[in-house]
Amino acid sequence: MKMVTKKIGLLLILLVGIFTRTQAQTFAVNSNLLFLATQTYNLGAEITIGNHTTLGLSVFGNNKPYFHKEMRMVGVQPEFKYYFGGRPMFHHYVGLGLLAADYSITWGNRKYDGTAWGGGMTFGYVVPLSKRWNIDFHAGVGAIFSHHKEFMVDGSDLLLNDNTQAKEGFWEYRILPTKVGVTLSYTIW
Repeated sequence: MKMVTKKIGLLLILLVGIFTRTQAQTFAVNSNLLFLATQTYNLGAEITIGNHTTLGLSVFGNNKPYFHKEMRMVGVQPEFKYYFGGRPMFHHYVGLGLLAADYSITWGNRKYDGTAWGGGMTFGYVVPLSKRWNIDFHAGVGAIFSHHKEFMVDGSDLLLNDNTQAKEGFWEYRILPTKVGVTLSYTIW
């Protein structure tokens, strides 16, 4: 957990450095309403870096949400977006993003404790509600790599198929949704 937190902090510092050097025309803050509905608190920022492009960063986390009391997660998602609507933060776009997360979840009689990272592509559409407010509908898919340790909830050791004890944890990769949401954003400048 500490290592992931340090990496997230370093990524935030690097992105702030990029943001301050670009002298962006538009800066917006946002929150994914679908995440909020699942008690996954999140906050994001997006800044224009070109005539059709933006760079964004979202952080998210939850701890024992109402739908699954044995769950904890914290993560970060940087994303580069290209807008086809003639200007940034307007109409159709495609995005390339990364994902890093730390998680602990109990599913059935097993507990999974680990980290995940990956990348993917997002497609979306931004609808302006007013001069400063927008709503963004988006979905994306990508490859997620994870390393986690598995434990039995009752405290007994988890055994592999050959009856050896699992100590080092498991590596997996899957094709999964990397970003799904309805995001409300407010343009600050």
